[in-house]
Amino acid sequence: MSVISQQYPNVEHIIIDGGSTDDTVDIIKRYERHITYWVSENDSGQSAAINKGLKIATGDIVTWLNSDDVYTKDTLLRVNKLFNEHKNKALIHGNSLLFGHKIKEKLIALPKNDIKERYLGYIPFPQPSSFFRKEIIQKIGLLDESLHYGMDYDLLVRIALNYEILRVDDLFSKYRLHSESKTKNSIEFAKEWSIVFSKLLRSMPDTKWMRDSLKKINLYNEGEDTYRALMPVKNFTLSYLYFLNVQMHYYYDSLDLKKASEIASLIRETDETFYKNEKVKGVFSKANYLHPAVISILRNFTRK
Repeated sequence: MSVISQQYPNVEHIIIDGGSTDDTVDIIKRYERHITYWVSENDSGQSAAINKGLKIATGDIVTWLNSDDVYTKDTLLRVNKLFNEHKNKALIHGNSLLFGHKIKEKLIALPKNDIKERYLGYIPFPQPSSFFRKEIIQKIGLLDESLHYGMDYDLLVRIALNYEILRVDDLFSKYRLHSESKTKNSIEFAKEWSIVFSKLLRSMPDTKWMRDSLKKINLYNEGEDTYRALMPVKNFTLSYLYFLNVQMHYYYDSLDLKKASEIASLIRETDETFYKNEKVKGVFSKANYLHPAVISILRNFTRK
């Protein structure tokens, strides 16, 4: 509905459904006159489904929106205007509102500092609020279908290493979180983001010490593949620290406290200032001194 209600007229609404057995197809047929193309058939996962849609899309600007998420009013109009005003930008992203049943609403916005370094260390913006030029996909390739949790991070890295990105403060989407959300699978995200960042380390100069450090705590994935990088990165050590920080939180969220503590210690060894500014000490202390059951109780209490 949030796509149909957009005022921007030149929209291709493409739906790729993985062979749902609920009432999804009936709902699609109900709104068929608003839909450019739809299919409901078995596929090999979300990445393959998104690629299928990207291949069909003929517009200059593309993105994907999962069924649980919604656009805010006039998002597509604003995005089109921004791309017209910034001809050199390959990707534009804004803010999103996290919401859901028994979930406290929270604005997700990218901080204004260390933007380029953050792009390479993790995804610092909500995917539903990001849009990119179709021609970029034609140049750098589609999503990596071997990835099911890190495919958007991999895509961001490929874009950030070679093209200009624009950050704006517009609220473009609302991101629904529930007990079955893929985002709840912290360990799966951590593992696949490690695959992407390991490939990134092989693509950057003078990163052997980072690879060796990650190997000690089993966060490095061996391989020979690398990224094509045309744009220089001024402070890649900062990207490394942001990557570690997100990994630490993923493992802490999954209650793997030993791993979270190891990562926190590595952050402190690498940069004491980052350790303090990002409040890593708080996670380190809880991971070392609180029982997992206590953390779960506190977490359920604070999230209500």
